[in-house]
Amino acid sequence: MAREQDANLAEIIDKIRILLTGDNSSASEPTSVVGDHLSARIRRLTVLAQQVFGDEARAQVWLTEPPPHFRGKSILQLASRGDVARQIEEALRRIDEERIFRDPRGLQP
Repeated sequence: MAREQDANLAEIIDKIRILLTGDNSSASEPTSVVGDHLSARIRRLTVLAQQVFGDEARAQVWLTEPPPHFRGKSILQLASRGDVARQIEEALRRIDEERIFRDPRGLQP
């Protein structure tokens, strides 16, 4: 199960990287340092969002669907800037640690 989740996460990360960078090169080609940082950032945000929302599909919608109040940009598009990504990561961590969106009985919303 963990191996399948890792494969799914890798595929999602690659799709998001292509969306954000426009670079459709194959994974076998060497990646740049910027690409490595972007992939790591996407991975962290994806894992944190999955923790907060408790569901991979809900996390992906939140990360990739542009809400109207973000001028047509998704969370991941906004997170292409390091300073914004750090703020999003911190917000997700705080939400997860404080269990803001979780049912007090331990049930997922």
